[in-house]
Amino acid sequence: MVVENRPGADSAIAAEQMTRMEPDGYTIMFASNSAMTAAVALRKEPRYDPLKDFTPISMVGRATVFFYVHPGVPAKNLQEFVAHARANPGKLIYGTGNPLSILYNVQLMNAAKIEMLHVPYKGEGPLNPDIIAGRVQSAFLSTGSAVSLAKDGKLRALAVLLKERSPLLPEVPTIDEAGVPQVTVRQWAGVYGPPKMPREIVERLNKEVNAAVKRPDVIARLQTYGYSPEGSTPQGLLEINREDLALWRRLIAEAKLPLE
Repeated sequence: MVVENRPGADSAIAAEQMTRMEPDGYTIMFASNSAMTAAVALRKEPRYDPLKDFTPISMVGRATVFFYVHPGVPAKNLQEFVAHARANPGKLIYGTGNPLSILYNVQLMNAAKIEMLHVPYKGEGPLNPDIIAGRVQSAFLSTGSAVSLAKDGKLRALAVLLKERSPLLPEVPTIDEAGVPQVTVRQWAGVYGPPKMPREIVERLNKEVNAAVKRPDVIARLQTYGYSPEGSTPQGLLEINREDLALWRRLIAEAKLPLE
């Protein structure tokens, strides 16, 4: 297998290239919802339709995203954080490193009826030093370095955006357990092919991907990248993509985020 990275534009460059490839099964794409949702929902004129211009093959997993606060914030759990934010409307600052984290915070603020100030960053890397220093009070982060910082006591994790607790920080409750199940935006990744890929090829690739995400070595490797392995049927991936795109478009409209 040869890996060809095509970064840029929320992964839209790679996705657009995939729409022009031969559907012979020899060229497939590992894509997160940055390419299959963000790159479409955040643009006035998307370059492709994620529901029509690709062949869904299988889910691979969901990202392990934690909600962190600086240790100086007087909150040991999410409900205490909400109470603190309500007592200080517009005074707490949250940082974001990507479009996904913006929507996490939009849902959290809407559900908890709190107001915070937004500071956007060009990635989680530049954001980390500011939340460690306390210049930013909270952030949703998916990087492994943030988990290490939490274990060292430099950050405090209050919830994880997964259906079940993460083995990375098993003491941290899920967002549902923490009392805010309305935060439903998730980061996920799947395997796609070019449009009009033959059914027999899709079925073979789906079988292999689903077998791979159950292997202990693959599970361990995905977890090091912050992913909780999860396979699916091709139709299952399509439905996840469809629901995610509709959710993004609704939240973007509610938050009045400008389209590029």
